[in-house]
Amino acid sequence: MTKQGFPVAKSQIRMPNGPLKIVGDHAVSVALHTDVTVDITVTVYGETA
Repeated sequence: MTKQGFPVAKSQIRMPNGPLKIVGDHAVSVALHTDVTVDITVTVYGETA
């Protein structure tokens, strides 16, 4: 996956609460390097028709 020019491997994404199955905001960590971890917020929206 690449966003804004930075490749991120699936193995770098840390989801402490498991898969995102509920609508709302969820905290996710991305381990960019051994000593560098970035916390981001992912927003899940419901289906829109």
